[in-house]
Amino acid sequence: MRAISAQPLTFAGSFVNTPVSTPQPTELALLVLDASGTVRAANDFAGKLWQTQPADLAGQPVVSLFAFDVSVHSAGLRTSHWEVLIATALARPLRLLAQPFEPVAAVPVVIELQAAHGPDTVYFARIEAQPPATADARPAAHATVPVLTAAQPAAQPAAQPTPAQHVIGNAPAVESAGLLAALGPFGFFDLDLQTGRLVSSPAWKRMLGYETDALPQTHEAWRALIHPDDTSALPDQVAKPPLTNHREFSFECRLRHRLGHYIWVHSSGIQLFGPDRSLIRVLGLNADIHERKEIEEIGLTSEDRIARLSDTAGLALFDLDFSSSKHWFSPACTALISEGRAASPALEMLLQALPAHAMESGLELFFASFSTGEPYASLALELRMADGRQIPAVLGVHRQWSRKRTLNRVIGFIQTLPANTNRLSEALINGVLDTLNEAVIVADAHGQVIYLNSNASQLTGWSSRAARAVKLNEVFKLVRADNARPDDSAIDLVLAAGAAPRLHAEHALVAATGGTPRGITWSPRQVTSPAGGIEGVVVVFRDPEAMTLSPEERIRANRFESLGQLASGISHDFNNLLTTILGGISTAKDNRDYTKLADAESACLAAKTLTRQLLTVAKGGNASEQQIVAPGDILADAVRISTPGSNALVSVNVAEAVAPILVDRGQIIQVFQNLIINALQAMPDLGKGRVQLLAIEVRLEANAVPPLPAGDYVQFEVQDNGSGIPAENLEKIFDSYYTTKKHGTGLGLSTVRSIVHQQGGQITVASTVGTGTTFSLYFPRAERPVVAVARTVPSLRFGTGRILFLDDDPKIGELTGAMLASLDYTYDVVRTGEDALTFYRRYLNIGRPYDAVILDLNIIGGMGGEECFKQIRVLHPEVRAIANSGYDSEEMIRRCHAMGFAAYLTKPYRVGDLARILKVALGKA
Repeated sequence: MRAISAQPLTFAGSFVNTPVSTPQPTELALLVLDASGTVRAANDFAGKLWQTQPADLAGQPVVSLFAFDVSVHSAGLRTSHWEVLIATALARPLRLLAQPFEPVAAVPVVIELQAAHGPDTVYFARIEAQPPATADARPAAHATVPVLTAAQPAAQPAAQPTPAQHVIGNAPAVESAGLLAALGPFGFFDLDLQTGRLVSSPAWKRMLGYETDALPQTHEAWRALIHPDDTSALPDQVAKPPLTNHREFSFECRLRHRLGHYIWVHSSGIQLFGPDRSLIRVLGLNADIHERKEIEEIGLTSEDRIARLSDTAGLALFDLDFSSSKHWFSPACTALISEGRAASPALEMLLQALPAHAMESGLELFFASFSTGEPYASLALELRMADGRQIPAVLGVHRQWSRKRTLNRVIGFIQTLPANTNRLSEALINGVLDTLNEAVIVADAHGQVIYLNSNASQLTGWSSRAARAVKLNEVFKLVRADNARPDDSAIDLVLAAGAAPRLHAEHALVAATGGTPRGITWSPRQVTSPAGGIEGVVVVFRDPEAMTLSPEERIRANRFESLGQLASGISHDFNNLLTTILGGISTAKDNRDYTKLADAESACLAAKTLTRQLLTVAKGGNASEQQIVAPGDILADAVRISTPGSNALVSVNVAEAVAPILVDRGQIIQVFQNLIINALQAMPDLGKGRVQLLAIEVRLEANAVPPLPAGDYVQFEVQDNGSGIPAENLEKIFDSYYTTKKHGTGLGLSTVRSIVHQQGGQITVASTVGTGTTFSLYFPRAERPVVAVARTVPSLRFGTGRILFLDDDPKIGELTGAMLASLDYTYDVVRTGEDALTFYRRYLNIGRPYDAVILDLNIIGGMGGEECFKQIRVLHPEVRAIANSGYDSEEMIRRCHAMGFAAYLTKPYRVGDLARILKVALGKA
């Protein structure tokens, strides 16, 4: 190799085109190269050119046969030189200096590579010796040879095309090496420490997210990019200069990206020293290794977890690879299976420790014979120790099979258990089951009672000791609740049906102490063994009249009861809306009559409103989530949600000037929903029912409506012309579980009173039998008015932008994509949160992040929009994200805004809705 000097570095592949003369030589050196650039064969003239035997050239890296300013002793630089050589000399001539094996001057040559066609990658190198170049030499028409000058890039010709015009196979102005430096994945840099000037390739800047001229070309700017923890290994400083005038370097460091995060790069190159042995210049090549470092970090973390479990925690782990016969045992596993045994292979000791049939059948058949067909399986067993002891343990394995169902690999653990782990004391069982509010009876496979908890003893009249000699159907003696006839086969019939366990309420329990049978709710369940056999039966039951619910539990129970009562009416209204939607669409599709599409759109919006109200009723709220609401809006929503399917006339009378109230909207809607349903169920003959709702402002004096203090209130009234309530029942209607209805639970009016009191109000009732009933509710006036939200009509098309849309429904993705295209946006549609992360990271790495992302919060079987947003925000804190969901509630919207979402888009939506939300998210509203 030539001695390295401090002069400008030159090697094959460049931004500068140097024409050379190519005379016709009488002989050619021919080399056969493999894919890595290693010489496999050479002809006689090649031996003469390098002044050695042709056989001595075989096995040599081809780049080591030429003289370069950059040393190619390291494997990394040899690989880089070979890649540049392929890119530069493949099917075109390239001038180099062949360095003979003898210590003589290098010989100018022109090399040209040709790829061979076949199953293996092979190259033929054609090398022509050249006379020394002279000033009067005229270039041949075909011999334009590129040379790279890293420290001093030559000025570009005036008519040079832009980089976009370069094609790898036909580069008119910049040859292959220039293209590799400008467009390839490696970043070249040349740091002149004497002038403080930095020269870097476009790829080096692009790797950090900068445009070609956006990064200052100075030493200070270069050092500012290095992570503070990595500065000690920088090549621009030297602890001890070398004896020669150059030194190779190779290290990994983190460079700061334009967006603020750091990426890992591998940097290699050379340091050049002056006559006084001071460092004057650094030349290097950077490669992005960020993904590799992330994978390494995951691997190290996984290895650390395994080490902590196996070495520190003492978990016995093993990995048996039957296909390669390579097996691994953790130290804890080796210690466990070798205890008391003579030294022998760990595989043999494992066989000795496992149950006897493992030794008889072999490990492969033993692990393959587990009953479950799933890859993962666990088994309770007893380890055989060398001294004859048997230790209870759990064996867990994950198995891998070949396509022919041959067991290839088993990864597993062994966890020993205390000798009494599988035995719970009777006192502990009794203590646990006696804390339950439900009664519990346990019987064996033959129907013999083996256990009763304290509640079961109280309800059946049997003590646990006396019941153990009795059959289950004698202790748990059932009769039909409607006619008191014995039903000894009830449990057997329920278990024989094989359906999912549910509560049965059609029976009463006859106690051993006699008396009237007590109505109960009960549910039986069979208990099976690991082998699939029946171990016994458990019966759980309770007396419904003994149930005690908190006010919050009563509210939730009543909410579900009300929804059940509304189901038929809601389905009636939904079918009406769907009829309008389907009719409008079919008319437009079949008759090309689009006049009904507006009606279909209005029906969709009405269905969306009904869905929102259903969600409000189903979810409810609490007293801490109060809002200022208008009385008329509350009553209108309650009527809309409570009266579908009813033929009664329901009217609302509220003056516009009535003051608002401060309450939880969802719970107050539930109050009026209950009162309206209660009124509708008390209606007279069909077509004659009347329910009137009104709201007025009143001023109450002290003790007018105890316990409310004097002040200004809003009074609501719900009046009906139903059958009325007898005076003897009027004082009981607000009691829990009191009802005169055949199928009622008695929670409706109890829930109403509980909610009204929670919201700071009061409720009274007046009724006349045969005339009707009036409920009056009083709530304090709010101190401030309802805030009106001004809505502007969006302008559909405005500007441009790139949008990422996530939804697991392909039809929604296709439809929304068409909407985005109509709004002049470019977009990508993905169906999983993992794909959304991949797309966002891909465009972020090239400095073109999405303008906004729309994320569906609920993705079936994968990462949802909430978790996806959190991970994207780590990558790019400035992300503008829109939450997308079918749940339309103020609480959900507030929660998403608190998380950092820029906007909330509710399904279903129109093009105008999508345009408006994007304007809000992009700051253009």
